[in-house]
Amino acid sequence: MKKGFFSVLKSLIAAYVVTGLLLLFIALIMQKFGLSDKQIRLFVILIYGVSTILGGFVFGKIRKNKRFLNGMIFGIMYFVILILVSAVVNHGFENELGRNILSFIICTLGGIIGGIMS
Repeated sequence: MKKGFFSVLKSLIAAYVVTGLLLLFIALIMQKFGLSDKQIRLFVILIYGVSTILGGFVFGKIRKNKRFLNGMIFGIMYFVILILVSAVVNHGFENELGRNILSFIICTLGGIIGGIMS
């Protein structure tokens, strides 16, 4: 149980470090080129995908079995933390169900892809 918790924690930290770095990069691009809201949303969704693929890959490498399932679990955990942090920062949950569903699907599929690739 302890090993499972720390493997998830390592994978989540790796994914969120990548997320932070890529968001910083996008912020610099946004400042330089003046991207529209739609373009920024697209980049954020892509960042979620890249980060969960990487995190699912790391988690799959650590766990070494049931990679599909472990990747899916990782993606869901990434999404849950993302929503909780967003709720704290925004002082409540967003009312945009469609975006949240899309983010959930991207995070889950990214985790699965990363897990399978490991």
